[in-house]
Amino acid sequence: MHWKEIFPPHHKPSMEEIADYIDGDARELWLELMQYMEMAYGAKPSLSYSVCSGKPGWNVKFQKSGQSFGTLYPEENAFSVFLVISYKLVPHMEDIIPGLSSKTAELYRQAGDYMKMGKWMMYQINDRTGVEDYKRLISAKLTPKAV
Repeated sequence: MHWKEIFPPHHKPSMEEIADYIDGDARELWLELMQYMEMAYGAKPSLSYSVCSGKPGWNVKFQKSGQSFGTLYPEENAFSVFLVISYKLVPHMEDIIPGLSSKTAELYRQAGDYMKMGKWMMYQINDRTGVEDYKRLISAKLTPKAV
């Protein structure tokens, strides 16, 4: 059964239900990322429902100090992230790109324009490399506390 069918607009999932839906190895990555966001940024997850045809259903957003850390979409054995990197951060991104996996670095290089505000990326996370790349990307927006 699809995510949006299990949790329709009137049935907001708990964070535990989201982790259980993700399941597998990605479940542990999800839980670690939730803990990291709290410790490194003091950011708490905010759930919202999207009717977007690309990824309909409940999603998780993090925001801190006016910075959006993207939108996370639960999937079976994975989760995806939609992230916009402001054009103002391009000089800082040049320092971050070499530390990204080759796949994510290329995705950033090929990222399209998002309403003249920045580059947008959407990619699936199902391994530790994907999580670490996400952490590096969001560090361009706001420096994390020492964890």
